[in-house]
Amino acid sequence: MKNFFKIFIALVLGVFVISCEKDEDQAVLGEGTNPSLTADVKVLVLDKDHENDKAVKFDWVNPKFNIQVAFNNALEIAKAGTSFQNAKSVDVVAKDLTVTYTIRDFNKMMLDAGILPGTTSQIEIRLRSKVGDITLYSSPVAITVTPYLTEFPSFYLVGEASAVGWNASSAQLLYKKDNLSTIYTYLETGKAFRFLGQQDWNPINYSLDAAGIKTENKYFKTWSPNLAASPAENIQFNGPTGMYKIVIDADATQKSIAVTPSPINNWNPANLYIVGTVNGWDSGTAIPMSSLGNGKFEYTTALPAASEFKFLGQQSWGDLDWGNITTDGNTGYIGPKGSNGNIKFDGTGGSYKITVDVKLGIYTIKPL
Repeated sequence: MKNFFKIFIALVLGVFVISCEKDEDQAVLGEGTNPSLTADVKVLVLDKDHENDKAVKFDWVNPKFNIQVAFNNALEIAKAGTSFQNAKSVDVVAKDLTVTYTIRDFNKMMLDAGILPGTTSQIEIRLRSKVGDITLYSSPVAITVTPYLTEFPSFYLVGEASAVGWNASSAQLLYKKDNLSTIYTYLETGKAFRFLGQQDWNPINYSLDAAGIKTENKYFKTWSPNLAASPAENIQFNGPTGMYKIVIDADATQKSIAVTPSPINNWNPANLYIVGTVNGWDSGTAIPMSSLGNGKFEYTTALPAASEFKFLGQQSWGDLDWGNITTDGNTGYIGPKGSNGNIKFDGTGGSYKITVDVKLGIYTIKPL
């Protein structure tokens, strides 16, 4: 019995000591002082012709605690008067106590934060410092800034959810017109993809602006409900496997991605035919193409000047109908019935090989 009481007393004392140690640690850490932030300019008119020049330098003082701690710091950027709602966050190295941005980099930060190009705007920037569960903010720095419009980016689709897999050198370039990039292509359910800025893994990657994604890869502010952030900077597709229309709006105020089912959910038709000026637009005598499998077809024919044609999945004007994406032209991208025009090609009368990849949503016309 004596031993039992000894053990009980020892346990009570141990809990008391641990509790005291935790209270003591909290007391030693303290609440901390707020960080401070300064900028060396108050007005910035960003000039595309001097992208490599210095734009602005920020200096800061980290919070002070009763013990030495490590901080995770970031600059938060927002339109003035928004109380930093939907602020753009840019990580900085706490121990450096300073950071300088070129005109190119700062302009990108402004566009990413939704600041309109070609317009003078009032913005606020503050320093956010985190240590453990404690978050502290500096007073905001006010800057008047005028960003410039850069060329809208190009987007290359890659990933196991796509038809090209994880081969960056084969990544699918979306059709770009102004701020919109579009493609009709195949996606597989439950698998991941991402967008590259080139047919290579570096230097540019585009993913969702969501938790767990690296700051430099966050891009899309809004996305359709069949998409979700996935580990390792990816986007997971959660819709049924099939053909989809992908539309990216790169306008600085949007930065959105929408993935919706294609009107034609058939990426591997049994047959594909050419109809157009090459056969007098007679769908009943549409010319059969040679199937290469997996949604690929080809055909060689003479194409004189002002040639126009489309692709049919049957020898009639039925549901399986593909043409140039959206409208008449020769973009190299196909669109389904209801969202296409004629393919217009000024040939020379010589022989051309026409290839179609329904799964990838593209076509080519090459001389022999």
